[in-house]
Amino acid sequence: MTRTVDISVVMVGMNTRDYVRHALASLARSDWGRFTSEIIYVDNNSQDDTVAMIRAEFPDVIVVANSSNRNFCSAANQGSQLVNGRFLLHLNNDTIVEPDAIAQMAEFIDQTPNAGVVGCRLLNPDGTDQWSARSFPSWYNSFLGRRSTLSRLLPNWKIARDYLFKDKIVGEIPFQVDWTGTPCMLVRRENFFRVGGFPEDFYYWHEAVFCNRLARQGGEVWIVPTARVIHFEGKGGGPRPYSVRRWHIIDFSRGAYRFYCERHSLHRLNPVRWIAAAGLAAHVALSLFINWIGSFKEKRTWRALP
Repeated sequence: MTRTVDISVVMVGMNTRDYVRHALASLARSDWGRFTSEIIYVDNNSQDDTVAMIRAEFPDVIVVANSSNRNFCSAANQGSQLVNGRFLLHLNNDTIVEPDAIAQMAEFIDQTPNAGVVGCRLLNPDGTDQWSARSFPSWYNSFLGRRSTLSRLLPNWKIARDYLFKDKIVGEIPFQVDWTGTPCMLVRRENFFRVGGFPEDFYYWHEAVFCNRLARQGGEVWIVPTARVIHFEGKGGGPRPYSVRRWHIIDFSRGAYRFYCERHSLHRLNPVRWIAAAGLAAHVALSLFINWIGSFKEKRTWRALP
């Protein structure tokens, strides 16, 4: 007999055994309130005994062990097909959830009929914000993104604060946003499948694509800022030498371009597409150069170690 639960947690990972252990341990310590749960972990062919660790230490977790790396969106959709919950919680494997975070998010989505997606307040390990409340990108996105130079130089500039919802994320009142990320994203099950799940032809920007498609069908995206989750950003996919970072830089900008065109329905001959492509190409070239210089510094540091 199929067991019906309230929340199905879906996690994806590869070669991050210790982070997975901490993430699952935090879920085991969580106060789920009135909500029942299940956890599904999809492993993308880890070679560090992640699967064996989960089966030995967390026997209640449903493990899907892939024989190859299916990438995040495909694996997340794969795990989502197995759920029995009313809600899907897509949670990164490099997170630590505070005890009542999931219950708070579930209470809000359960009581807010138009809420299709609910996110939380993501924090770095040192307690600083990762700015999990996002606006959809515009032509000035590269200047005001959470990692942009301008946002770092002028963090209190009103336009930058509004773009990243900086004043609201530190408050206690839930608020509506354009999109939030999969490090911790609670979704109504029917909404997830109604828009086809995560777009498997995207790596970066899949969350924005998903939320945009959901919004076009009337779904709202909300943040519950009192629900807090620590995110070891960039650790869930394993080490990132320069060759890996190069791929991430290129794919990030390619995804941004494709999402921008989809969101604004720009046909192939629209000159705005050309301008956006030229601007992103310049941004990629600069980012690759900076990372290439940084790779030499990393090599010198490594050689200097005793």
